[in-house]
Amino acid sequence: RIRGNVANEAVRQQVASVLATAAGPGYQVRNGLLATGSGSQAVLDQALADRIIEFRSGSAELTAGGRAILDEMAAALVRIGRQQVQVIGHTDSVGPRQANVALSLQRAIAVKEYLEAAGVDADNLGVQGFGPDRPVAGNDTEEGRARNRRIEFRVL
Repeated sequence: RIRGNVANEAVRQQVASVLATAAGPGYQVRNGLLATGSGSQAVLDQALADRIIEFRSGSAELTAGGRAILDEMAAALVRIGRQQVQVIGHTDSVGPRQANVALSLQRAIAVKEYLEAAGVDADNLGVQGFGPDRPVAGNDTEEGRARNRRIEFRVL
């Protein structure tokens, strides 16, 4: 278990990822860190509210629930104005690494395209795909794998 305050959601997830990787598959990291930062990153973190943007299994097709979350994210992105934001895709570790890296990038691109269609300026969005390389939980349980399949929004 880890508790405390960190500057933003990106740092919260990064700390959890480092701990989960260092601890190994025999341990479960319970992340009780709170993102207490202010400014643009806090606006995005609050809009995402620790929810997972979901896709159809093994694809970059957004589910209805994923689109609903992105509608809220689009409003938050419009609110923060011309700030550059990186859309970062992650996967669990099931399957070949290269396929997961490609899938995470395809999902980040799908999110970017959805946000652009919702009125977010394309020039303000970039994409990255890290595949299974930055887990926030162990990949040995379904719950952990579900938490690792995520999209992050990072203000640059």
